[in-house]
Amino acid sequence: MTSSLFWPSLLSLPLLYVSFVALLALLWKRKLWAAGFIFGVCWMTSHALYYQSWLVTIQQKTANFSIIGEVLAVDNNQYWQKVTVELHRLDAKTSIALWQPKLTLYHSRSRKDFVELNAGQTIVAEVKLKPAFASINPAGFNYARWLVSKSIIGRGKLISYRLLDEQPSLRESGLEKLVDSLQHFPYSGEMLALMSGDKRLLSQQHKQLYQQAGLGHLFVLSGLHLGIVAFWSWLLAKLLSAIFRAHHQAAPIIFSLLCCLAFCWLANWQLSMMRALLMYGCSMLFILLGNRRKVASGLLLSAFLILLIWPFSLYNNGFWLSYLAVAIVLLCLWLGPKNKLAMLVLIQLAIGLLMMPLQVLLFGLVPSSALLLNLVAVPLFSLVLVPALLLLMLLIGMSSRFAQLLAEFIDSIFSYLYYSLEWLNANLSVSLNSSSVVIGLLLLLPLSAVLIIFNRKRLYLALLLLLLLPSGSRLSQGNAHWQVFVLDVGQGLAVVVSHQGEALIYDTGPRFRSGFSYAESVILPLIAELRTRHVDSIVISHGDNDHAGGREVLEQTFPQAKRYYGRDKRLPDEHCQGSRLWGSLQLDFYLADLGDGNNGSCVLKISDSNTSLLLTGDIELLAEQQLVKAGLTNINIMLSPHHGSNSSSSAGFIDSLRPEVVIHSSGAFNRFGFPHNAVLKRYAASAQYITGRDGAIKLEIDDRSYQVYPYRYLKLSPWYQQIISW
Repeated sequence: MTSSLFWPSLLSLPLLYVSFVALLALLWKRKLWAAGFIFGVCWMTSHALYYQSWLVTIQQKTANFSIIGEVLAVDNNQYWQKVTVELHRLDAKTSIALWQPKLTLYHSRSRKDFVELNAGQTIVAEVKLKPAFASINPAGFNYARWLVSKSIIGRGKLISYRLLDEQPSLRESGLEKLVDSLQHFPYSGEMLALMSGDKRLLSQQHKQLYQQAGLGHLFVLSGLHLGIVAFWSWLLAKLLSAIFRAHHQAAPIIFSLLCCLAFCWLANWQLSMMRALLMYGCSMLFILLGNRRKVASGLLLSAFLILLIWPFSLYNNGFWLSYLAVAIVLLCLWLGPKNKLAMLVLIQLAIGLLMMPLQVLLFGLVPSSALLLNLVAVPLFSLVLVPALLLLMLLIGMSSRFAQLLAEFIDSIFSYLYYSLEWLNANLSVSLNSSSVVIGLLLLLPLSAVLIIFNRKRLYLALLLLLLLPSGSRLSQGNAHWQVFVLDVGQGLAVVVSHQGEALIYDTGPRFRSGFSYAESVILPLIAELRTRHVDSIVISHGDNDHAGGREVLEQTFPQAKRYYGRDKRLPDEHCQGSRLWGSLQLDFYLADLGDGNNGSCVLKISDSNTSLLLTGDIELLAEQQLVKAGLTNINIMLSPHHGSNSSSSAGFIDSLRPEVVIHSSGAFNRFGFPHNAVLKRYAASAQYITGRDGAIKLEIDDRSYQVYPYRYLKLSPWYQQIISW
């Protein structure tokens, strides 16, 4: 199954049938290892084809859908609720138990009939959907894999709904009581999130700060939290056994498992919690059977069961991090000191140090202070906050005076934590990125530990080789004289040009009301991946959010960069004009004399002795005519103006430029229908690429020629990046 992470495509149905026949033959011949491999391929392919069939169902229909589903999670802000729904039925199509796909829906608060949804409710709803189609970029978070790991097949707008069962569930009634008891505390959102996984009271401002500090994972219920519950419930059971002199090995374990089950129920059976419960249950099974040394076998059994029940767990970063954390704990228990306090300290240090390389590789950027913060925060949460919150939950049910005092104590701890993080965020804003130097230093930590433990001289050679390995996986410039990345930023525009270790940024992509910004999630990771020494220039074509949404972030991050702006009242008056050299490249700026807005876009031509590139912003017909009169002709590569709108890309403009390659920066399934069919026909003589369809477009340009690479369809691109087409 693990090989599916790298499959370039899925098996066709005929090949799947052939593989199934081969599986039966291997089982008949008792070739169990080969049969196991073929079974994994068949099982993962079946699941992937089932997932793909739901995506195609959504893609093929433009009208609204009728759905029945259960609300799994709700994320609130002042504008809307972001609701995750597990599908039971989509129109007439019914889902299979345990393989139920999910939707992400936006429930607008501006509606007059708005009523908040809560996790655990079952709804019948009318929704407008698009297929879950990820942006594909050379750096940043792997959103395509994340969608598959969560089995999300679509996203869209919740138009109307009704509750299938008007009576609140027992869990929802309990949560409402918790909300009523906690909501007057300043940090009620943090308390409720750790008690139940419900984030309805957790503000967007607080979430962003925790994520920036590298502590966001502590507020998402996972195996860590279940482990805390398991440990404290087991300890309580051992204490009670000692008091009543009932020494039964099974009793504390069974009591601990029951407490974990109750916590999973309170967390609405989140998949990450269920995986952790299965891991814990399998490990405890081997202990109950009297074979403590085979706990590792229990973990392998749990991994097999998890992948059998939820195959897409393989694509979830949490799956790998969970097993790595457990492996580190077992290694510490095997090799660590006998003193229990020293063992706890060693485990915390080992988890923090040894998991950091994998976190950097998986998530791209990790705050430089995250390691130290986690070394403090994880014990704080494990030994104080989570146990205190579990006790508070019981006391709230009894309405005791002590519950009020305990809640005030917990709230004060969160207050100190929050203000400490605010100070650190203001004074220590450096992040670790996945450059070869950083990964090499991070790999040095676990490998040094191995050297100390085993003291084998040959490991020095292995250490040197491993430190050199990451340098081969970066975005190397190779023989290219300069590189251009037209990024996949949805219905927006962002371009990064790399030349001689420096970068030029043209437009930033949008920033959304939720706080998500393509400048932070895509452009900054790309700049880090390119090992850019210096950002020479930031060019903002005009002030629309889809072009300038991340301007403030980039200008604050690169204050020394030269700045060029189109003519727009929302932008400074430093208008782009004239020409200059950048290294060995010529930069020519054009600005039509047509007032503000789209036609006031800053147009940039970048050229060397052989190849020219034109970045056009959102100019329309009149601006195009002025550019032609100014003598702009014969361009090798260009971005279609205004994302391929029919109000731009006039026939005269195209005839004058005669581009060989045209790139349309348009979002997948965008509501405007860009690029317009008429525009595609007018560029028929050129090779055309669409970022929403093809992913980010990379241009490698040398002194003689250029090459075009669409990231969605590279030779090594995995199947889940290419799962549907349009």
